[in-house]
Amino acid sequence: MKVHHIGYVVEDLDKALQEFIALGYEVDGEKCHDDQRNILIQFIKNGSYLVELVCPLNDNSPVKNILKKVGSTPYHFCYETANLLEKTEQLKKLGYLVIAEALAAPAIGNKRVVFLFKNNMGIIELVEE
Repeated sequence: MKVHHIGYVVEDLDKALQEFIALGYEVDGEKCHDDQRNILIQFIKNGSYLVELVCPLNDNSPVKNILKKVGSTPYHFCYETANLLEKTEQLKKLGYLVIAEALAAPAIGNKRVVFLFKNNMGIIELVEE
């Protein structure tokens, strides 16, 4: 599978964005409110690297606990797959647990994504090509 992006959780999206711009990143698209996940998203890129800045909108956000435990940090890799359900089933057989069922992701053109977790790998996201 090809890496689509790296997810990076931040407390303040605008402040983080300025820090990344100072490091040579460019804004890639518009900010996106994902109300299903209670997050605000901004994609940025540096060459061929795409990073998804993810900021919780409230305490019900699934990324809020990550911020509380470790602060701003990369927290997932997202991989593109031709068949989301098939790849999800393959990974489940390898010991991955689905932590967020497949839903449309407004920040990625409403493509379906699913989040999985495995102890020695952490969180991964799959997105349909």
